[in-house]
Amino acid sequence: MPVYNGGPVEQDNLYFIHKIPELIPNSIEISNGIYWGGDFKEITSLLQEDQIKNSEIRFFLGYSGWSNQQLDQELEVNSWVVSQNTYKNRILGETDATFWKEKMIEFGGDYLIWSNAPENPSYN
Repeated sequence: MPVYNGGPVEQDNLYFIHKIPELIPNSIEISNGIYWGGDFKEITSLLQEDQIKNSEIRFFLGYSGWSNQQLDQELEVNSWVVSQNTYKNRILGETDATFWKEKMIEFGGDYLIWSNAPENPSYN
């Protein structure tokens, strides 16, 4: 299974989100149908038995974090584009290869130029 970059904080730790709390004890629901963490020994067993699909779980090294009120301040100055999650818990099944491009095209207007940006802008 792929392991994604979760952010610059604690990149020596493995984190995971999933949508199978019935298989992974001690999970915490963080959004409608999306769960954080759980019993890692159980996940290991389930993976060895091919009981978990890529579309049901995502692994990350590290995470992104903000200081108190930092995210609110960034939202106030429009540093982030916020949109409704129409995918609900299906978001785990979306492919990372096309997701960004599709969202930029969906936003339209000034965002269209970003739909063709290279994966790493320094390569441009």
